[in-house]
Amino acid sequence: MNKIIDFISIKQRKQDEKLDRMFRKANSLQDVQEIDKLVEEKSLVVQDHKLFLAFLKYLELKELQPQAIFKEVLELPKFKFEERYQMNWQSVVQLCFTFLAILKENDPEQYLEFIVSN
Repeated sequence: MNKIIDFISIKQRKQDEKLDRMFRKANSLQDVQEIDKLVEEKSLVVQDHKLFLAFLKYLELKELQPQAIFKEVLELPKFKFEERYQMNWQSVVQLCFTFLAILKENDPEQYLEFIVSN
């Protein structure tokens, strides 16, 4: 029984790989259905919320608008985003999906506006 498969880690890794493949190129918001599907699959845990709130506080201190950052992480190529904001692209993509999942749950109209407006 030494080799118990950690299904949660496997699922998270697959989801991370899917996000990474999808957002490697600029203007990723063009495939709205795929984004919505990924947001729907995103299972939020308490840690996601804590990390997300900490990131919002960081953006506030840097005087950056969260929605602008989340838009740019999906629109800009990875290297350009990291160069402009000095933030890890992969981490911000993950935080963006936390943002989208929270937005979809609390304000579906604003969520649709965010993913459709390009």
